[in-house]
Amino acid sequence: MNIDKQYFKIGCHGSVMCFLLLFCVSCAVEQREMFPALEQPVVWPEPPDQERIRYVGMISTEEDLKRGVSWIQSLGELIFGREEIGVLLAPSAVVLGANEKLYISDGAGGVVHVFDLATRGYKQFSALGNDEKLTMPVALTIINGRLYVVDSVLHKVCIFDRKGKYLGSFGSELLIRPSGIAYFAEQDKLYISDTGGHVIRVFDKSGEFIETIGSRGIEPGQFNFPTHLCMDNNGKLYVSDTLNYRVQIFSHEGKFLKMFGEQGDRPGQFAHPAGIATDSFGHIYVADRQYENIQIFNSDGEILMAIGYEGSGIGEFWLPAGMYIDERNRIYVADSFNKRVQVFELIGGAE
Repeated sequence: MNIDKQYFKIGCHGSVMCFLLLFCVSCAVEQREMFPALEQPVVWPEPPDQERIRYVGMISTEEDLKRGVSWIQSLGELIFGREEIGVLLAPSAVVLGANEKLYISDGAGGVVHVFDLATRGYKQFSALGNDEKLTMPVALTIINGRLYVVDSVLHKVCIFDRKGKYLGSFGSELLIRPSGIAYFAEQDKLYISDTGGHVIRVFDKSGEFIETIGSRGIEPGQFNFPTHLCMDNNGKLYVSDTLNYRVQIFSHEGKFLKMFGEQGDRPGQFAHPAGIATDSFGHIYVADRQYENIQIFNSDGEILMAIGYEGSGIGEFWLPAGMYIDERNRIYVADSFNKRVQVFELIGGAE
């Protein structure tokens, strides 16, 4: 009888310990706020002018997701060490997908990073078929839940599903040095800027070639090293015509509409126009890799304001590359040599 009591005591003690362990493991861990408000907001233009753009935060490593960690996870890391975390090396493009998944192409790392802003999860992928991997992913877009990745060295567009599984590629027979991508769903047209060929190639989403827009030159509708692309909701295609130091705008049929910008160091002029995006009010945002800033124009190409300078502080840039603006008018900028994506937001309306 005494032996049974002793067994019962030991069994209860073990059960309690197991219960406590399971309880602690299953406890929900409170996530920290990912982009906490700054004590002193950083805005543009500076007071006393009415603020239009506000700095929100940045992402440079997996730790910026501020994922909560339970005590048992901390204990495990103390005993077994931490796994390597995801780190941006030279982000070139960014796009926000469904369920708050932020995809970032990293040319230096040869990968696509996935930061899940909702669950705070992280992963990366690069594998293609036959042991091949992404080499220089530089541009991204999402079509029907699939991620289209432009690889400038492999000179093709690679397609992945939402889990990062490789589905196929196209364009290698035509593209010389692709660098930008945009999609117009209404016409099922996928536009690829071919920097090496000085043209825009048009495909459908399955990769079937449709047509070519432009040729090399300085006239309207011609290009000199076109790079980044953007398609607005009205079917207008915006092209950073980089070494013509201008932005050109086309209809979705490829008809030239207008252009703005020229070489120079004054507001509204460019040294190296790169990433381009539009907000819901029709403002046009253009990153300049040499002037290290973002210039904002109205729909007529008239300069409204600029944000940023060269540097590594908040709102400063070092070779900014691709941009993306979501439905909330949050502005994501791939700040490539600062190894981060900076996030801003438009305040107010179209005034």
